[in-house]
Amino acid sequence: MEPFYNPPLVEEWVSDTFIKAGIFLPSDIRADNLCRAFGIEYGGYYGISGAKIIGHIPYIAVDSRIEYTEQHEQFLHELGHVLRHYGDQTNMPQSMREYQEWDANLFAMYAAIPFHMIDFSKPYTVGSLMKDFTVTENIATKRIRDIRAKIYWESKRQYEEMVCEPTPPAYDLSEKSPETQRIMHQLKDQLERKGERLEIHDLL
Repeated sequence: MEPFYNPPLVEEWVSDTFIKAGIFLPSDIRADNLCRAFGIEYGGYYGISGAKIIGHIPYIAVDSRIEYTEQHEQFLHELGHVLRHYGDQTNMPQSMREYQEWDANLFAMYAAIPFHMIDFSKPYTVGSLMKDFTVTENIATKRIRDIRAKIYWESKRQYEEMVCEPTPPAYDLSEKSPETQRIMHQLKDQLERKGERLEIHDLL
């Protein structure tokens, strides 16, 4: 795993959920396979995509007139609603509806190209992500920017922590009282007899 990549909670949740459902490979991220894994009914029709509960069973529909990769993106968006959200959007405050849409879009990006399926040793491009994961250019572009931004900010944070970490001042025992010096040297001698070679500052 890329040492400077730190996935956020939502991204980890998506991967954990997929792993528990047996979704391990890009070829597993198909609507029929995901529906079996999560107990969802699925279909296409001439109209806008949506998700609803019919007789206690979640049902997802996508627009069958559009390209497969676009249908796939719609499906993952609706899957995010099914797996992560509750309530009828027609009867909720606009702020909550907007939050659910934002979260479903985020889910779709992470579900289309999950963290646990990314090989960080490969030099991914938008084109290679589109091919490897069978996704739209929109999803591939957003995901590769997301990955690069996370690597940049995490490496920057780790670098700043390393550079800014204060170095403790050297411990000068000569400034301490004779009694303190005697006790510290006695303790050091005792530890060294046990095979632990330490400096005075290691005892503080």
